[in-house]
Amino acid sequence: MRIGAAPQNNTRRRNKQTGFCSRRCGPDFDERGMSMIKTELKRAFCSIPYWVTSAITLVLLAIGSSDYLPLPYATIKLPREWWIYYFHCFFLGMKTLLPVFYPIVVMIPYVLSYRRDRDSGYKQLILLKSSRRSYLGAKLLAVSASAFGAILLPSLAWIPVCRLLGDTDWDHARKYYAHNFLFAPSFYEEHVVLYCVMYAFHAAFLGAVFAVFGLGLSAVIKNRYLALLLPFCYAVFSSAILSTLFHNTFIGCSFEAMNLMPLQSYYYKRTYPLGFWTVPVYEAGLTAVGLALYLGGDYHAGKA
Repeated sequence: MRIGAAPQNNTRRRNKQTGFCSRRCGPDFDERGMSMIKTELKRAFCSIPYWVTSAITLVLLAIGSSDYLPLPYATIKLPREWWIYYFHCFFLGMKTLLPVFYPIVVMIPYVLSYRRDRDSGYKQLILLKSSRRSYLGAKLLAVSASAFGAILLPSLAWIPVCRLLGDTDWDHARKYYAHNFLFAPSFYEEHVVLYCVMYAFHAAFLGAVFAVFGLGLSAVIKNRYLALLLPFCYAVFSSAILSTLFHNTFIGCSFEAMNLMPLQSYYYKRTYPLGFWTVPVYEAGLTAVGLALYLGGDYHAGKA
């Protein structure tokens, strides 16, 4: 800088319509972005809906395990190993409710917060202190993380409960139930507890995917309750209508949202063109649709 020249102004300039910086942001940009992330995560995980959702998930897991408890008058001897009680929570059955209702359960913690912020004007107040990009990124992270945690933590907590309910007769379980564990069977036999943890993480990740999908719907649909129900309606449609119309086809078997929670879905889809990548590609596609709706809906709302 020349002697006597006026100092350059490095303050941040933000476009009032888009919320993005119109020039290179100052050093406080990252700090404000991290502050926004902390604020959104705190709003998500310290809220009553998040803990109510975690309790609901725990109840759904308990109902799923009760479906496999042998009745006192039953004539068929069923395995009573604790890990079988646990695995049964994630399979679609008579009483297993988590695979049916998880698309709507993951919407409860924090998905509709974006719509509330936008309708109440709170979002515009936030954009006075932060950029649009920071807000949208923090909101997306908080929504997916809260849905992930609302499924993961109860699922992990249910493992020791099942351990208390059942026994550890490994030979009996292998004889009566081993044919159902077709995905990584050697890992299942050697590390059954870690196999249960894999189930918990897989279910939580699937819940986060549907939360992002619901977040996108809430950005383009004015009715919050309709946006809350649409992911569940989509799950019912894909699991019932598509499987009926496209029976034994790639479409009918690959998009059944209610049958994606068990790890066995990776094994059953090995005959399709994408093989084991069928489920990850499905989840990536659903996430991409949710992100497109989320960003597009917010952009058009800013121009309105």
